[in-house]
Amino acid sequence: MDKIAIIGLGLIGGSIGLALKASGVDLEVVGFDVEVSAGKRAAKRGAVDRAIWGLPETVEGANMVIIATPVMEVREVIEAISDLVPSGCVITDTGSTKESILAWAEEYLPTKVSFVGGHPMAGKEVSGINNADANLLHRARYAIIPGKGARPDAIDAVVRMVELVGAKPFFVDAQEHDSYVAAVSHLPIVLSSALVTSAASSLSWREMSKLAATGFQDATRLASGDPVMSLDICVTNREPILHWLDEVIRELQNYRGMVEATKDQAGAEKLGEAFASSWAAREKWLSMYESGRDELDESSVKLPSVGDQVADLILGGRMRERYQRVLALQAQRLADRLPKRPRAP
Repeated sequence: MDKIAIIGLGLIGGSIGLALKASGVDLEVVGFDVEVSAGKRAAKRGAVDRAIWGLPETVEGANMVIIATPVMEVREVIEAISDLVPSGCVITDTGSTKESILAWAEEYLPTKVSFVGGHPMAGKEVSGINNADANLLHRARYAIIPGKGARPDAIDAVVRMVELVGAKPFFVDAQEHDSYVAAVSHLPIVLSSALVTSAASSLSWREMSKLAATGFQDATRLASGDPVMSLDICVTNREPILHWLDEVIRELQNYRGMVEATKDQAGAEKLGEAFASSWAAREKWLSMYESGRDELDESSVKLPSVGDQVADLILGGRMRERYQRVLALQAQRLADRLPKRPRAP
């Protein structure tokens, strides 16, 4: 019976353990966490067969070690187990950034083991073993980035593990991975946090917060994530995140200009086109994401194009009518504020 050791029994580590145990495959799953209480809860929930209180016993005889800690702790774990792991062991991780982690693996791990980087593209805004879910990774893409010198059978073992937990293996280069997730995973964390701090720092926040509802909740969900994890991500993926921050700042400046230009109809139509383009792009992505396909079958999704069809559909009717109503309302309000001319005798 194969032995899989999970180091870090939080949301991801716990979810992997639950999914492995639910797979029906005869595996011994053991776990280690620096918080003893987390290990006890993981064992109680059935995420691991045993929670072990020391790294040597955890990795002893393990066929695979899964490191599911915050990114900066991965380095400490790799260094700590480098002399403990048995020959032929496969070591993988779940960290959100990959270039740094692969460099640490190459620096500290002996050649008798293989390192295969991993990153499941799934999660929640809450952390900890209590929030672990056996179905968390179901149908999620799971990035796989083999380390230098990783054996083919080690890569196959990680692919099998990924499939056992219900995820979809996705091979990608480490540099590409870090650039891509900076845009679609890390940037949203920063934007979510920035939205919270910008609103909460207002002198009117006490009253303003009473009006905040699902829109604000959805847009700021990621600000509720583990602050340590968010910090580690930014520290280890600094340059790609800075690049995408510059891009979104430039886009926000564009939107600011378009909002300012809504004082005339042409400006309003330009902003409407931007909203329509964004709407169409997101609908296409949602159709692909929810279907689990790698490519979108355009014929299966009833979506207008981002060009003239969208403009005609949204701007040609509703937008122009609404803009005319707004102009009429503004004119009426202005007329109401003007002093009335006395009637001629």
